Amino acid sequence: MIRLRDVSFRYGDGGADGGGGASGGAALRRISFDVPQGGFRWLLGPSGAGKSSLLRLLSLGARPTSGGMDILGSAIEHARRATLARLRQRIGIVHQDFRLLPDLPVFDNVALPLRLQHRPEDEIRDEVEAILSWVGLGARAASRPPQLSGGEQQRVAIARAVIHRPALILADEPTNALDDAQASRLMELFQDLSGLGTTIVVATHNDALIRRYPAHELELAQGRLARDG
Repeated sequence: MIRLRDVSFRYGDGGADGGGGASGGAALRRISFDVPQGGFRWLLGPSGAGKSSLLRLLSLGARPTSGGMDILGSAIEHARRATLARLRQRIGIVHQDFRLLPDLPVFDNVALPLRLQHRPEDEIRDEVEAILSWVGLGARAASRPPQLSGGEQQRVAIARAVIHRPALILADEPTNALDDAQASRLMELFQDLSGLGTTIVVATHNDALIRRYPAHELELAQGRLARDG
């Protein structure tokens, strides 16, 4: 579950988030919305609208400058670091720039969330092999990210984000490097996970994808919530 009440965020308060704008400038202004557990939301808006800033807040990479924010049932404004660390382990993130560890094989990149949960290695092996097979990269488990194409790296990032069955998935343009068939498979996975209770927020500019998979939309404009519906 996600709940924001009059949330504002300024650059320099929690760190710049790559969303553009000068230091000290407002990135988000008095945003309020709810996403129930298991809800799916498209996050829309032009470049510079505040999508990256909102995703950063939702992923607990920064705290709001003002307002109230609950993530997965926990109030974030005054949460302790240990609480935030536990919550982050329940969030899966697909970054637009993949953010894979270049010196680790694909297998270990995908296994990382499970190892952070101290899962048994035999269980990790079974889970990683299964998800890599699903994304069509079973034969690339020993490869390192620089040896992969952009689309392959995107699929590794997706596998890493979902392998630990997170309660919340945040995805920033997750289909950019995928072909149509792979994008459809990803959207079907997101729909299945949503049906099982995973909350999902996907930022995209892909109008064709939005038309093919209509869902509730959060649209930002100049740091404000322009539409919630």
